[in-house]
Amino acid sequence: MKKILCLLVLAGAVVAAAVWQPWADDEVAVDVGVDRAIAESVSVRTLTDEITIRGELRRDELQVVTAAAPGKVGAVTVSDGETVEAGDLLLSVDGRQVVAVAGDFAFYRSLDVGSEGADVRQLEEVLSAAGHDVGDVDDLYTEETRAGLAAWQAAYSYVGTAPEADEVVTVTLQANPVGYTVGPVNAVSVRIGPARPTTGGLQSEQTVEVVTTAAAVVAAVAVADSAVPTVSLSTAAVVVVEGRPVVVTLTADVAPTGDLEVPISVSGDVVVDEDYVAPDAIVVIPAGSTSATFEISTVRDDDREPYEDLKVTIIGGFDSLDAVAPQTLAVYDARKEVDDLLDRVGELVDDIAKKRDEVADLEAEDELVTTVEDRLVAVGILTGDQARSGDVSPAEAAELEDLQQKVDDAAEVVRYGTDFITTVEERLVSLGILTQAQARSGDVSPAEAAELEDLQQAVEDVDEDISSGKDGVTILDWHAAVAARDDALDAAIDDVTELDWRAAVAARDDAIDDALEQSDELQDRRDELDVLLDEQQRLDYRLASARETLRVAQAARWVLGDDEVTLSIDDPDVPDEPILVLRADGETVGEGGTATFTIETTVELVEDLDVFYVVGGTATADADFNAPDGDITMTVGQERVVLSIPIRTDDDVEGDETVEVRLLADPSGAYRLSDRDRASMVVESNDLPELTLSGGGSVVEGESSTVTILADQAPTEDTSVAYSVSGSAQVGVDYAVVTGTALLRAGERSVDVVIRTIDDDVVFQPGDMVVADWPVRVGTVEVEEGDYVQQGTSLFDLTEPAFTIRLTASPTDRAQLAVGQDVTVNLDAGDQESPGTITELDDNATTSSTGTETYEGVVTAVEDLVGVDGAVVTIDVVVEESVDAVVVPIAAVLSDGGQETVRVVTAEGVIERRAVVTGMLDGAYVEVVSGVSPGEYVILEIDRS
Repeated sequence: MKKILCLLVLAGAVVAAAVWQPWADDEVAVDVGVDRAIAESVSVRTLTDEITIRGELRRDELQVVTAAAPGKVGAVTVSDGETVEAGDLLLSVDGRQVVAVAGDFAFYRSLDVGSEGADVRQLEEVLSAAGHDVGDVDDLYTEETRAGLAAWQAAYSYVGTAPEADEVVTVTLQANPVGYTVGPVNAVSVRIGPARPTTGGLQSEQTVEVVTTAAAVVAAVAVADSAVPTVSLSTAAVVVVEGRPVVVTLTADVAPTGDLEVPISVSGDVVVDEDYVAPDAIVVIPAGSTSATFEISTVRDDDREPYEDLKVTIIGGFDSLDAVAPQTLAVYDARKEVDDLLDRVGELVDDIAKKRDEVADLEAEDELVTTVEDRLVAVGILTGDQARSGDVSPAEAAELEDLQQKVDDAAEVVRYGTDFITTVEERLVSLGILTQAQARSGDVSPAEAAELEDLQQAVEDVDEDISSGKDGVTILDWHAAVAARDDALDAAIDDVTELDWRAAVAARDDAIDDALEQSDELQDRRDELDVLLDEQQRLDYRLASARETLRVAQAARWVLGDDEVTLSIDDPDVPDEPILVLRADGETVGEGGTATFTIETTVELVEDLDVFYVVGGTATADADFNAPDGDITMTVGQERVVLSIPIRTDDDVEGDETVEVRLLADPSGAYRLSDRDRASMVVESNDLPELTLSGGGSVVEGESSTVTILADQAPTEDTSVAYSVSGSAQVGVDYAVVTGTALLRAGERSVDVVIRTIDDDVVFQPGDMVVADWPVRVGTVEVEEGDYVQQGTSLFDLTEPAFTIRLTASPTDRAQLAVGQDVTVNLDAGDQESPGTITELDDNATTSSTGTETYEGVVTAVEDLVGVDGAVVTIDVVVEESVDAVVVPIAAVLSDGGQETVRVVTAEGVIERRAVVTGMLDGAYVEVVSGVSPGEYVILEIDRS
């Protein structure tokens, strides 16, 4: 606050007060009757330096929602400026609702059973969060996913497709003579009705995909129906003399369609390279053959050894027909790939042949010499070889003749010079357009002469118009006509040099090269042929790889039968005491049959030999078989004898039982037993359970129906029950694929077959769900109910709910701005003001169409500003600040020869001049870094009135 200070001093202190100059004296006194000084105290305050820039309120656009398919717009439930939450219904197109959902990315494709990827996982997460069961949330779209989607679509009232006719699935039992008999009720039907109208329809591309999948399943079943070989090992002898080969036979019950590779191993008491030579690790049963024989060489040595067992075992193979199913599919896939490649190879061979014919025809056309080319040869523009190497069009020929004429003209001028006057030039001289010197200095063509006469006439016409005073014609028009004539004259008499002739020759030669280039069509056909040849090379490699894959898959498609044989190696140096070996003549025997066992000796008997044995096992004597006597005689000259045990028949469905024979030692020591002194056979029951079917009925799409297989007696072992499905319903389209077999467990009397129908109206389209980080504000809705839209048509856009304050700064202001600076945002509407902070600044300028450069940035306000999109704001930015600065009014600071000073009033009432150092300015105040102290008074001005 300024004060008026009257300074009183003694009148005698200064003699000459009238000539006082306060700006010149360091210390002066003031006459209170004459001078009035205006002063203000030195104070402390905070100074700031601010700049003001412009900005505006904006809502950032997040995305534009477009129509995923053409259709008619139904109810539009959102409006401009509305805030949308996840789960809100936005609008519908052809009955398909568009719903807001949470997620990480937009859906981009249709999804159905079998689809796999991150978008499937996101869909399942959305459905699960909405309370719909989808099973495990993963990347695979399953029937459980479809069921969850159906429930979600029902919740949003999706409109279904047109009703379908009822379809039928018929389940029929198939025979299995070794496992069961088929009863009179052997077929039931399931009627599939249309689904309840809550979902959208199956899209055409999805129908094609499902039918293709169904066809693949049928083809795979056809491969599965081809016989799978069962591979077994056998050998003719059970004892082999040391040094003799062991002959082993691999047999297949059916001839394979491709080579079978069977891995084998050798084990037992024998040692490789000491007792036998290791055979090949893999034995091949050739395609079309049912057996393969291989030998294992035994090694003869001088050591006396007891019997040694040599066991040959099959490694690998599948345990059952059910287990081989994946390998069957692998064979089908490999075979299909080979067939597809062969089809493409055939097509490619035809394409290459056709393309080569096209290239040959075009090359032949290029080699023909036309009448146009004959003329060019005749006039010396082309040679005969050039005429045959290309195809010159009439237009190209005309251009070549014009260029040749220019070459000839230039050559004539160069050869004879221009120092002669033609009749054309004589006429121009006579008309006064050329002088004699000009006529000799150049070569004027007839066309140039005609142009010069026209331009001369134009000059004369303008001259006449001016003379006659014609309106609108001025001396400027005459100058323009003269200038046009003179320019044409300069061009016409321009000297022709050897360089001009060379340029004309070059232009002609370039035109010849262009005309003789082979046609684009020929080059295109050659390029296409190269592409086909490259594809053929790639196909040859792929075909070889696919065939190897098929061979490997076929070689491993077999079921394991008898997987091992055991032989004894007899050392001939050991004394010839009879050694008995017992073996069963088969693995199984049916009820009513005879179980036979063979007892063998290593030497021919020279006298009768009584052999003792006992019969046991799980079968019961005199109930399941007739008990034998317990001994049998081998007569002189025999090396083997057969022991027969009759098996009895009953009507019970029972499990398999065993009959075991064990040799006993002779008390008199007439023979010795080998380690193979016991053997057994399985007694198979011929009584099978009878199977019938129950269940079926009517269901709607999406539901399941159960068909039950019933047995009159429980089987004694797990039994595979075969069944077929037929009817008007399509597998994979109307109902899920079924295996065609069911496993009836031992001891159980029933097994269920579930026919799970497919609600083929339920399919996911990418336009069903709009993904964003909700809540989001709707910007502009572009459509109304009843509008027809095409795919890709904009429906509405989404923007950020809150305003973003965008600042715009000039390059000068940008240099003073930095991220983190405090600002004050002012909005005129409603006189609103809010503090804020600069959070973003562009480093690169944006240049307008007028060349003006501006920089943009973002300001975050503390308080919400109420306005409209595009509202203009002003932003005050503090670019410099001095806290608790010592300040004086800027009017108190004087400049004296470059030194800043102030006039300070001392405590004695004396004004003294004092040098100061100033700092920043803020309006009417300036910071004083040194020279004065708070509380002192400084003079602003002295009033002498």
